[in-house]
Amino acid sequence: MKKYITYNKKTTTKILSLLLVSAVGFTSLQPAFASQRKSQAQDAKRAAENNLNSVNNNISSITNRQQELQREINALDAELVELLVNMDILSDELDTKEQQIEQANKDLKAAQKEENDQYERMKNRICSMYMRGDNSVLEALLGASSMSDFLNRVNYYNAVYDYDREQLEVYKETKQQVIDLKSQLLTEQSEMEEMQENYKLQEADLKTMVAQKESTMDDFDSQLSQAKILAAEYKETIQQQNQIIRDEEEKERLAREAAERAAREAAAAAEQAAREAAERAQAQAEAEARQRAAAQAQAQQSASGSSSSSAGSGTPSANSPSTGSSSSGSTSSGNSSSGSSAGTSTPSAPAVSPSGATGSDVISYATQFIGNPYVWGGTSLTNGADCSGFVMSVYAHFGYSLPHSSAAQAGCGRGVSYSEAQPGDIICYSGHVALYMGGGRIVGAQSSRTGITTANATYRTIIAVRRIIN
Repeated sequence: MKKYITYNKKTTTKILSLLLVSAVGFTSLQPAFASQRKSQAQDAKRAAENNLNSVNNNISSITNRQQELQREINALDAELVELLVNMDILSDELDTKEQQIEQANKDLKAAQKEENDQYERMKNRICSMYMRGDNSVLEALLGASSMSDFLNRVNYYNAVYDYDREQLEVYKETKQQVIDLKSQLLTEQSEMEEMQENYKLQEADLKTMVAQKESTMDDFDSQLSQAKILAAEYKETIQQQNQIIRDEEEKERLAREAAERAAREAAAAAEQAAREAAERAQAQAEAEARQRAAAQAQAQQSASGSSSSSAGSGTPSANSPSTGSSSSGSTSSGNSSSGSSAGTSTPSAPAVSPSGATGSDVISYATQFIGNPYVWGGTSLTNGADCSGFVMSVYAHFGYSLPHSSAAQAGCGRGVSYSEAQPGDIICYSGHVALYMGGGRIVGAQSSRTGITTANATYRTIIAVRRIIN
């Protein structure tokens, strides 16, 4: 009896296990195919994300380079505008110089004419006085009524002669002054024309640089446009793969729920089958026990006839097996991101002037280099410098760090009026600078024709006076 019950329990357990295995196997078969597609979508998504990160980094790099390039273009545009303004000012100054030269030519012709007229008048008087013969002069002198009259006549002839000589010298001096003025004006005009040519070269260079940078900017725009197209494609790919992953995860979720539901139903069915089998076994055992008891009682009655027997029966017990199943799953995900930032700074420290340095010291040092050559863009006081390079190098000797640009030097130090100018101050013109010597004179690198020389401070329009020392 016990062996039968045990056999039924084992059979029931096997049936329950078989049902559970079948349910799990059925539910795990479908996710296997879905998992492969999800894995492929995740791989495609990771590849698209890596490509998108690369393209975004490229976009960021292009954008930064565009911004830097735009700053350079803006600076060049500002420099070009300043150069054009200086060219306009210089053109006006050249017109003024031409008018001054024209006036000097007129003054020179007038002086030459006056000299010639004076010379002719003097010749006529000499001819009148001396070339008519000694007798006329002698008669004029002897015709004096007294010694006083005689001396007066002698003094008269001497005064006329001295006057003629004096007037002739005056007009010669005037003529020489006009010649010198014309020469100075021609020199200044030549320097300004040379500066105008330099401006034109600078203008051409600046326009070329701006055109090159604008071409580079256009190329950056094309690269940026292509990069944005790629980024949009990668974003679309990522979205598509995300949708696939969501669809597959939804399928997995539904499959898990179906598997869990099937497992629960199988477990319930197995438990119900086991319970029913146990109940049938219990009923059958009880029936068999009753039959055996009845047969035994009948046999005893037949054997003894008078004796009575009693039979006992036991109540078998059945245990219903319990089964349980557990499933566990784990998911893991990981992502990584990286970022970088860079920054550069260029510190600058102002130079400190030695104690005791004066503007006169600056001029004393600067005048040592008079006669040395002018070299556009140069900074050597001996081998050649341009106007701003000369001022920069002179002040560098005294510990000052000035920029190599006439426009930038016009903003250094503090501004004073020309009437307050002192030796060592920077006299600023349109596109040109020099050092004030005092007495209305300047020293500086003027032009390739004159080199480092001195000049009149007001030979051009002064736009600023900057004091560096004190």
